[in-house]
Amino acid sequence: MKIKTRINLVLSGAALVAMAAIGGVSYLGLKTEALATARREAELHLQAVDATRAYAADMLVPGLWDPDSQSDARLLAQVNRHYAGHAYAEVRLSGSVPPDPALQPVIDRLRSHPDETVLQVDDGASSARLTFVRSLRDTAPSAAGTPSLTGLQLVSMPMELPMHRALEAFWRQLAGMAALVVVLFLALNLMLRRLVVNPVDVHQRALRRLATQDSLTGATNRRGFMDRLLRAQSEAEAQAEPLSLVMVDLDHFKRINDEHGHGVGDVVLREVAHRMRRQIRRADLLGRLGGEEFAILLPDTDLVGARTQAEHLLTALRSQPFPTAGRVTASLGVAQWNGREAASSWLHRADLALYEAKHLGRDRLVVAEDLDTDLLSTRPDRLD
Repeated sequence: MKIKTRINLVLSGAALVAMAAIGGVSYLGLKTEALATARREAELHLQAVDATRAYAADMLVPGLWDPDSQSDARLLAQVNRHYAGHAYAEVRLSGSVPPDPALQPVIDRLRSHPDETVLQVDDGASSARLTFVRSLRDTAPSAAGTPSLTGLQLVSMPMELPMHRALEAFWRQLAGMAALVVVLFLALNLMLRRLVVNPVDVHQRALRRLATQDSLTGATNRRGFMDRLLRAQSEAEAQAEPLSLVMVDLDHFKRINDEHGHGVGDVVLREVAHRMRRQIRRADLLGRLGGEEFAILLPDTDLVGARTQAEHLLTALRSQPFPTAGRVTASLGVAQWNGREAASSWLHRADLALYEAKHLGRDRLVVAEDLDTDLLSTRPDRLD
């Protein structure tokens, strides 16, 4: 897996974990805020009812307030209409009628805390509603010195109201957070690409070149050439395309080293590689197999095309003298892969053709398919 992909996976995972953690904390905070908002709305509802009660008792029918009467019910309806989803009710407490058992803990708490508004989440079938309760008290104080509890005001609402608000706020925050994370992800990705990924890629490419490239000539070294040759055989077999090879060996190269020194020999090798590279296609591969021996892999090229390419190489080498060394020639062996033979057998045939070019006087090319390889296999080592 590439380092860039790994970094992106790490950044994506960290972003998702951070969003999940922040989102969870944010949702809990929004839920608490939504419940607090619902409580405030219930208190406002109760205050509105109290104001309506005071208006009805003092202005319309002084001293009288009966929420069960039609006129007072209409006043309450006007108040409730401003609080969509709320339900308002009053419960009268009397000694003759026992209260609802579910309200008894609330009644006990209100008796001990006269000014408190209690938030109650009902159980059972009413668990989906929030209920806020406040006391109704007689204006005349009781024996304990506090107004006696005569009833309860209840404001209830579906639980989904505050939860819907919390979810809406949560999704808005999540969308904003996701946009921020995306921007930060892109910024970090760009920064890491420039500071880490690109330098590492450059370094890795340099290492790959060192592993497969000849440092003197810039041609592919023997290891890299053999790897590419094996892949080329598989590709040619799969696509039913021709594949050819040209072996190149400089003539009398030992004499150049002996007469002019190895420094001049290195210059000649670099110039040979340069001239041959200018003659081949982008798809072709130039390799240095060792010493003064080169090879050129020609994909999608039959024997006729390979022969033509070899002639161009000969011309490029002999056309102009080399600095210090003068005229330099080469012997070439050409062979087309038959689609069945192993790479070693194919290279051996091309090598035998190159030997024959040496034997015939050098500075020429020989095609392996034109030779009797049984006779060539008995000949001595290649000439210089």
